Parts: sequence; C-alpha cells; structure tokens
Amino acid sequence: MKVSAFLEERTQPLLLGAFYGRYVFSKDGKKIYTEVSYKSSKFVPDTAKLLQSRDLLLEKLNAVCARQPFFKDCTSKETESPKIVLRFILENDLNLSQNSFYNKLYVKLMSEDFIYDEGLTESKKQFIRGFAESRGSIDTNRPLLALDYFYNSVNEVKRARVLYDYLNVPFSVLNFNSRELQSEYIAGKKRNTQLRFNLFWYLSNIGLLNDYKAEIVRKVYTDKNVKYLRTENGVHYFSCPEITPSRKDTFDFRLRYYYNNVFGKELSAFEIGELRKELKFDGEPRDFKRNLGLIEMIRLYAPDECAACGTTKTYTHKNTGRQYFEHHHVISLGKNYELDDENNIVKLCPTCHRTVKKGSAPENEQKEVIAKILKNRANVYAFASQIFDTDDFDGITDKIWRALK
Repeated sequence: MKVSAFLEERTQPLLLGAFYGRYVFSKDGKKIYTEVSYKSSKFVPDTAKLLQSRDLLLEKLNAVCARQPFFKDCTSKETESPKIVLRFILENDLNLSQNSFYNKLYVKLMSEDFIYDEGLTESKKQFIRGFAESRGSIDTNRPLLALDYFYNSVNEVKRARVLYDYLNVPFSVLNFNSRELQSEYIAGKKRNTQLRFNLFWYLSNIGLLNDYKAEIVRKVYTDKNVKYLRTENGVHYFSCPEITPSRKDTFDFRLRYYYNNVFGKELSAFEIGELRKELKFDGEPRDFKRNLGLIEMIRLYAPDECAACGTTKTYTHKNTGRQYFEHHHVISLGKNYELDDENNIVKLCPTCHRTVKKGSAPENEQKEVIAKILKNRANVYAFASQIFDTDDFDGITDKIWRALK
C-alpha cells in the first residue's frame, strides 16, 4: 500500500493505532512499517503454541484490517524460539521524512470521527490494542502491560496524551518511565523509555487479541484473583481485582515535565539525580491532580493579554475580578472538532475574537489577526508548522483562514 493512499483512505482504528504507537523507516527511506511483535515466555515455553498463536493472530489482524493490504509474517526462521514479527508495510511514494509522516499521521487521527465519540467504544478499543498490545509485553512481576516508547521530537513525546484526552483511558492507569530518569541510566546502562498500562484495567476493559499473551496471563495471574471471563470477536477479557480510582495525575505531570525539562538536553548524573528527587522517583509520588480542564488551565495561568492586538484591558469580569478575554482555537480541522492542545488555544479580546469568526469580517482583516497571533505566539506558530507540515508563514496563515469556523 502506498503512503498517499494510507493517508487519504479511511483506516481501521487498530492499524492507525499501531502506526501511531510505533512506525519505522527502512534505511533507504522507501518503506515505512509498523509491526506486531512478541517473544517466547518461560511461562509458556511451548514453541508450537507460540507459532500457532502467530498464525491465529495474523488471521485476526487481517480480518480486522480487511479493507487494507494484509499484515505480513516477517518472523525469523533461524532460531528455535523465534521472535514473532508481523509487519504492515507502506511504500513511501510521497518521499516523506519521519517528521512529515508523523505530522500527517497526527492530522489524520484528529480527523477521525471515532475519537470524538462518547465513552470507550469498540473503535477506541481497537486503536488502543494497536497502540499498546501490538508491541506491549505482559510484566510477570507487576500487573503491567509495558511497551517501549519511541520518539524523534517533542511532538512525538506528547502523543500518549491522546489516550486520555480523546480515548477515555484514565490517566491514573498509565505510567511513563523516561530513559534519562531511570536509575540504570545514571549507572551507564541505557534502556528505552517505557509506557505502561495497569494490566488489570487493560484486561477488564480492552482485552487481549493475542492468544499467547492471554495464556501468559492465565499462567501468571490466575492465583492473583484474575479469572478468564469471555472471548468476544477473538478478544480475551478477564475479571480482575478492582482498581481504586485515583485523581493523582503523576503520568500527565511527568510527561509534561519530561518534554519541557529533559528531552533533548544533555544532563549530568548529578542533574538527573536532582530531577529524580524533585519528581519523587525514589519515594512516594507527589499528589498531582489533573482536575482542571485545558481551557480552565489556560484561563487561570495564561497572561491576560490578547494574543493578536496585545491589549491587556477589556473590562473587568464581575465573577473573576480579572480582565475579560475569550478563548480561541487557532486551528480547526473543519469537521466541527477542535484541536485541544495548549499550543492551539489563545486568549483574544472580544473584538479580535469576533473578527476571526467565519464570515464575520473581510478576508484581509481576518488574516491580519491570524498573522498577529502567529507572530506573537511562537509556540502556536511551531504547532501550526507541525500540523500543516510547512514553515511557510503566509501558507500557514492561509490554511488557518480557510479552516475558520
């Protein structure tokens, strides 16, 4: 399948989730692929079962992705206990770079109807299975589904936020363990960053498509009050110990802290140690709460200043005692959906906000307001450059104007 067709056509959520979770470019850049991979476990050492699970999983994946070209078996035949590798390969006919491919993938995801549906729908579950189970492994010591988390840019570091911002995954069942802040990293043993799901939540709510991983759960967790519940459309669900709801948002805080303070920086062992202390990695986590919506956070913490004209005075709001400003999503995807990202929301005075309502003012005046926002807010311009995959200022301004609501 060509990348152009993949980006243009409707994509099954499971396949979209797999690419969003991990994509790899071939050395010559002509191919882009995602893969489903897993290895033999000492708890289920039967190689015949491993290979049988591969055949069953390949059949399930191809049934789910029937409208797209099939996953291909790329398992090595050279070892007695092979690593199972199933790949979905795209032909890079657009000659995209890694950043360009991710940007287009993100826009494609944000254009999908299913992520805006209420509740944890089957389409959302499929996406999560593609994102997590395709490469995730069952932790046999702690109830976790763990997967290596790869990224090439700050925007890719952030991508896990889609899980709780749009896909109804409680942030309290997620764990982010960055490689730079691991104790082994200080000692010189470098490991990949990991993203982890609470296994009990996952087994109860998402289920396992992979028969081999389901068998590992049966072998390891049966004596820990985990019981097989049912198989529905090839997905295995389990009854698990109840998880105590938590309002602690350690995950979101650590993710934000990482991409703002750690990613891309050369840190000494001392600095890493200090960061670990600040984040309480070696003790009880701080009680971080994500009880404020994104708009509310921006209302409280963003400067009371119009991002376009720069005014700091409108009128005093009788409820807050602060100057009144309105919140504006700079980029719209044109499907009545807004991109809820802190880099896409700005404060505007009522006059500037009314100016950029679709059809409310002449094109040149609307573009003037948009251009001022991009010039005054470097983070918004950087975000828009990612979404539209270009640094052309006038081109970005025009694209934003055309998508005004």
